[in-house]
Amino acid sequence: MKKSCFIQSIVIITIFVAAAIYIIQYKLDDWLIKPGKKLILTEVSKNWKKETAYIKESVEKDSLKSLMKYYVENIKTMEDVVNLEQDIFLTEFKLAIEDSLITDNEISNLTLLMKKEQYEKSKSN
Repeated sequence: MKKSCFIQSIVIITIFVAAAIYIIQYKLDDWLIKPGKKLILTEVSKNWKKETAYIKESVEKDSLKSLMKYYVENIKTMEDVVNLEQDIFLTEFKLAIEDSLITDNEISNLTLLMKKEQYEKSKSN
């Protein structure tokens, strides 16, 4: 193999690797997160009544639904999706809906948790 052919192949491979890294870093979230959020939001809307049928109909239940929609809409990166199991908001959300009664205090706590997490995310970026 000639020296110039080897150098050209290294340059071409480097360009392809750089393009792949750029696409993965900056565009993959757009290709996966946005359609995924739409899918999750439609599933939340479709299944909300069935999944929360045991919860008493109230203003708090509607607030809880809007909090969940807002939370899903604010997922920004794949890292947020991967770390959903460890998310404090979701664990508190599950605790709030365990019993059939949702209180104003639980809604306030969830709202504060969401704001706190968003502030921490924006602060780390």
